[in-house]
Amino acid sequence: MPDDAPSPARLEAFSDGVIAVIITIMVLEIKVPHANGFEGLRQLAPGLLIYLMSFSFTGIYWLNHQHLAKRVKKAGHMMQCANLAFLFCLSLLPLGTAYVVDKELTGFAVAVYATSLLIAALAFLWFRLSVHRHLNQRGEMQKEDRWGLQSHLLSILVYLGSIACASFYPRAVLVVIGLLTFLWTLPNWSTRQIRTRE
Repeated sequence: MPDDAPSPARLEAFSDGVIAVIITIMVLEIKVPHANGFEGLRQLAPGLLIYLMSFSFTGIYWLNHQHLAKRVKKAGHMMQCANLAFLFCLSLLPLGTAYVVDKELTGFAVAVYATSLLIAALAFLWFRLSVHRHLNQRGEMQKEDRWGLQSHLLSILVYLGSIACASFYPRAVLVVIGLLTFLWTLPNWSTRQIRTRE
């Protein structure tokens, strides 16, 4: 690996900035409803729920990105390209979020939303594999790395299935995506607890 390869701190700092902008753009897409009172809140509820799901999705990737990047000694060219590809694909999520809300959760709109999640997942898989290659070369692969990769591949299969089923069961697909997003928080939480005790 070349000596002039940037440190992972620069990779993290740049990624943190881009992800912060992505979250900001998403919240700006939430529009104030025209109706007043509880009717207005009812109209706003679907958009808020989709935003919550997209925010959680983005936050989980940010946590996983930090966890992987801090274990890297030098970020080589391939890793930088994978990171840029991931950030580009994740930056499309606000568009998918706004689209599914604007189209009122129709089947095609949910398929577009699931596609934006799939694209981000595939790009992050490239970043994950580039980090794993680095860790393998240093003999630092751990059991949790293999568990993370298996969970990631399972998520990709769920997103593919969601795209196929969205036209028939759009709301059920959103529930499945929401549950998957929630499940992704559980391994991270338990890992932090174990490390805190140690």
